[in-house]
Amino acid sequence: MKNLFAGLKDEEIFYYQDNLLLINGNCIDWLNRLEKNSVDMIFADPPYFLSSGGITCHSGKMVSVDKGEWDKHRC
Repeated sequence: MKNLFAGLKDEEIFYYQDNLLLINGNCIDWLNRLEKNSVDMIFADPPYFLSSGGITCHSGKMVSVDKGEWDKHRC
């Protein structure tokens, strides 16, 4: 396997220990660099930009789907 992590900046390494490396970065950029069948897991972290003032039904009650300012799309 080519050295995928050559040139990795310290601020891109979120966590590293033994065989585990968590990278803080744009997943699309990193996915394009990976070899096929070289990843065991990809963990997606919000924001998903679902907070748009909508409502849903939860346990028979109408509730807001807004999660907070961190989840609002910045247009």
